[in-house]
Amino acid sequence: METRDVIVIDLEKFPKVGDWGTMLGSWNGLEFVILDDEYFDYIPQSITYLRFDYKTADFGYRYWGEYRKVRSSYSEGEDGTSFKEKVDVPDVYSKYVNPFMEAVIALKVQEIFEKRYTSLRTKYSYLEEATWADQLAESKAYLADASIETKLIHRLAEIRGLTTEAFASKVVEKQDEWKSKVYDLAVEEQNIIAKCKACSNVQDVNVFLEDYFGQEMTLEQCLAYGRCSKNEAGFVERTQPVPRGIQF
Repeated sequence: METRDVIVIDLEKFPKVGDWGTMLGSWNGLEFVILDDEYFDYIPQSITYLRFDYKTADFGYRYWGEYRKVRSSYSEGEDGTSFKEKVDVPDVYSKYVNPFMEAVIALKVQEIFEKRYTSLRTKYSYLEEATWADQLAESKAYLADASIETKLIHRLAEIRGLTTEAFASKVVEKQDEWKSKVYDLAVEEQNIIAKCKACSNVQDVNVFLEDYFGQEMTLEQCLAYGRCSKNEAGFVERTQPVPRGIQF
């Protein structure tokens, strides 16, 4: 019986984990790696990841998206012919599969918004970002009292052909725009995560994945949820199209 824990991580952020551990599986750019305890201490604090006991990760990965009590299993008889039979599925959904799926999906949502935040920041140079706090402090102080001496913003204003007052006003305006964009990202991230964590069972998580990640649910669940129907020939057809790609 495996006793090591499993780490869920984006290996592009810290590839060494792939060298240290044993791959269990993956989902949507996140890898599930069986890892010795000692290696967790070497992962930088800046790297986000999840840690599960092996049993939770194993059940969560193997029964990802599954919710049925029985499922089809294909076997081969003594004569070499294959046949299908129904086998019981362990009752692991509420204790293992649902919590595992929700946590992994939440991590993926965080990574998506992290990239969007990084995209906002890359619009500014390193020096612009390094001096921004000083620009903002001087700008607010100058707008409150134009008689104060500035060390930076009047020089930047000259480069842009602006008065110090006009430049200071622009800095404050840009700060408000920046904060608004960052706040919007933070609120939307928490909104999506809250919707995921509100899922009470695996079926709900499958609906969430279809609506927000464009990952199609099974035909069986699609029929049960009225998103599919059978035509006259008995073929299953979608009555509600599946969105493609990220929907947030």
